[in-house]
Amino acid sequence: MSNEVPIQGSVGAALAGVRANLGFIAIVSLIGAAVLTLIAAASLSTPLLSIFTSVGATIARAFVYAAFVGAALSGAASVRGRIGNDGWRVWAAMAVVGFFMCIVMFVLAIPGMIALVAGPMAAYVPDLERAGSDNAAVLEVMTRFVQEQPLALLSFALFYFVVWLLLTSRLYLAAPASADQGRILTFETWAWTKGSTLRIVAARVLLLGPAWVLVGAIDMLTGRVLGFDTFDPMVAAGIAQSNPPIFLAYAFVTTFVTLFVYASLEAGLSTYLYRGLKPAAAQQSAA
Repeated sequence: MSNEVPIQGSVGAALAGVRANLGFIAIVSLIGAAVLTLIAAASLSTPLLSIFTSVGATIARAFVYAAFVGAALSGAASVRGRIGNDGWRVWAAMAVVGFFMCIVMFVLAIPGMIALVAGPMAAYVPDLERAGSDNAAVLEVMTRFVQEQPLALLSFALFYFVVWLLLTSRLYLAAPASADQGRILTFETWAWTKGSTLRIVAARVLLLGPAWVLVGAIDMLTGRVLGFDTFDPMVAAGIAQSNPPIFLAYAFVTTFVTLFVYASLEAGLSTYLYRGLKPAAAQQSAA
């Protein structure tokens, strides 16, 4: 790959890589979905463990992603010998990137919320003050705001989504770089994507946008088959408490689909981009 990221070529390479390792990806996705469902079951049965189960879920997802990256880098046969080290490196790299993104989004949220309250939400502030600590009243006011000011809310969300997309695209090579180089790399990869950010964004949107829609549709259909509306988080939470087996069945199916479709494509794309954008010094180090 030249320094100019080929958008359609990157998408095609990611798809080809997933096709080449499809059986392996299916097996890893099944194992990952089973582990994550067990973690969800532990969280439901013992809420006090939620902090530990949340961390465990991030570790499990990182190991699945590392397996996909390892297969894209060196073939599925190589994963067994490298997954232990790769999984922890990928998890650590993702934790660093995630912490960085939390700080950035939190800092940006402060002026954003001030602008939102001073602007589109100004007419609703008196109602919120009257609602006080009445959660039902607060929810009613916020629901009314969403229904009456959808454009303001959409613009607010779109701005932060664009910021998130741009920043994560600058650090998009962190996971495959950490696995390939044998050490945790995060901000070192920032310079590698300089000048290619918008093309990386375009490749991500072109490949992962349809994947996200497909995963969302299957998520919705699975919920409907099992008898609840996934668009209502309160209903889903109620099912988790009142009928754990149904909720865990839903969690297993949708987690498998997310890993099999979305995570595998993202790992394939990030690995292909890493191969083309890593500097010569990094290539020699990996060799």
